[in-house]
Amino acid sequence: MNTPESQLAALERTLHHEQVANEARHWVRITAACNSRCVFCLDSEAQDGRMLGWEDVCREIRRGREEKDATRIVISGGEASIHPRFADFVRYAKSSGYRWVQTVTNGRRYAKKSFYLAAVDAGLDEITFSLHGHNAELHDRLTVSPGSFDELLLAMMRAVRDRKLVVNVDVVINKQNVEHLEKIVALCARIGVREFDLLHVIPQGEAFQHREELFYDPAEHAESLRRVFRLARHADFHIWTNRFPVAQLEGLEELIQDPHKMLDEVGGRRLGFRRFADGGEVLECRDSRRCGHCFIEPFCTRLDAHLQAVEEEQYEIWDVGADLGLADQLPARWLGLEPGPEPLPERPLYVSARALGGRQPPAGSRVVVRSLAELGELAADVEVELHVNREVASALLVNPAPVQARADHIVLHAPTHLHMETSVAEDPDWFAFFTQLAAVAPGLRAQNLPPCLAPGARIEAAPRRMAVAELHDDGRLGIDTFVERYIREEYRAKSTRCSSCVHDKVCPGAHIQHLRHAGLGVLRPVTEGPPAPLRPPPARLADGAPPPARGRRLPAPGRPPVPEIDVLPGRRS
Repeated sequence: MNTPESQLAALERTLHHEQVANEARHWVRITAACNSRCVFCLDSEAQDGRMLGWEDVCREIRRGREEKDATRIVISGGEASIHPRFADFVRYAKSSGYRWVQTVTNGRRYAKKSFYLAAVDAGLDEITFSLHGHNAELHDRLTVSPGSFDELLLAMMRAVRDRKLVVNVDVVINKQNVEHLEKIVALCARIGVREFDLLHVIPQGEAFQHREELFYDPAEHAESLRRVFRLARHADFHIWTNRFPVAQLEGLEELIQDPHKMLDEVGGRRLGFRRFADGGEVLECRDSRRCGHCFIEPFCTRLDAHLQAVEEEQYEIWDVGADLGLADQLPARWLGLEPGPEPLPERPLYVSARALGGRQPPAGSRVVVRSLAELGELAADVEVELHVNREVASALLVNPAPVQARADHIVLHAPTHLHMETSVAEDPDWFAFFTQLAAVAPGLRAQNLPPCLAPGARIEAAPRRMAVAELHDDGRLGIDTFVERYIREEYRAKSTRCSSCVHDKVCPGAHIQHLRHAGLGVLRPVTEGPPAPLRPPPARLADGAPPPARGRRLPAPGRPPVPEIDVLPGRRS
């Protein structure tokens, strides 16, 4: 039963997952080789047999501490354990100040007791074993490595019995093992493992080459998946999902992967994204046969649309911060400013009330207000975008006069957030708020919400915005900052039920952080009336759209330069 107590417990688990997932960690590759040949290997194109050199690896270990202030390190490959100096790298990581050293492994080397003891003595804290079958026949077939199942089980049992390490298991879920997932988890539980990372197969590397035998539809296996997912509600188990379609986790939203994982996903393809953004060199994986199965496809589609909008000068807001010298560099309806310019430019502005400092804006401007006190300082005919949080919503339900008086000049904006804990603290119950407010203030305008969460309001598309802070000093789009913008503003999801809604074709869904705590159940398909006048979501390659437009460099430099994830490997991943 989904009781208030169970909902609170799920929320607490989600907040804990967010805290753990956002601890600064650093991944370091020490090999480009592996002693297995998994049919779903995502990294096969990088496997050239190399063992990375001592100085190069140590430099990368230090960089994680010095540049990222990372406290956790994951030593990986290929298969990290086959490096002849694996234990030395573990020891060096500990001496460099990492509090936690983890490795992800197929487990085969750890079957040898002397190797296992050397790794533990060096300071290894956590081992993630990769197990993909409940018996030798299935696991060895997927790893293309006879005997690997028996070696892995021996290593797992040794590590669990030792009790010196945190031991967990990851499983790449695919067509061949999805119906055996319960048996895989049960096998691990008998050994003593209680933590699992369940990875949805994606169309990279060998997985794409073997797609006919690996790709599956999660909806067709929903019940067998959910039987395992529900273990997350058991106090003794910890379940993480990785790259799983959000819509398939309705009712178990605490398992929705932390959105900041997108930084890792994009960082792993940093050079490809950089080439696309700079010169239009489309990513090799951008293929309609792949995109429909790919976790980051929505991000790629939004990046396509972002660059296309720049090329076609579709942006309504050009946010130059405090640098008025860039004001004429990009055509836009509104000029976005930070506080301080004296006097204000004589052109329409998109500006916060606090930046105005009590002044009235030029004609045609839109002013962002975040409190009813700020709203009261503006002339009645000023176009206002009122950002609604829990406090503002409560005040309007007590006294709706401020929006009644400005009905033609105000739009209610639902803010989105980079972190879920902010969403928990600030988001009202949108459906209840608009239901009550629309009853006494008809004709409301709203933006940044799906129509089903704002009943009684006229939904508008939020204005497109381009910010100079997202650019490098030579005018290139900062991929890093775009990922954060995507997480903060554009990472949306829907329920499987949304396909029956009249707004489905134009609605991008609700923001991921709101859904992670409020649940996909808040989405209520609308079955009557015309579609909302929203901007349709970008066309997708998976649906037959043409290849994306070429990347474009903007005509103005950024102030200041933003960080680059692609300067050195693993900067943000």
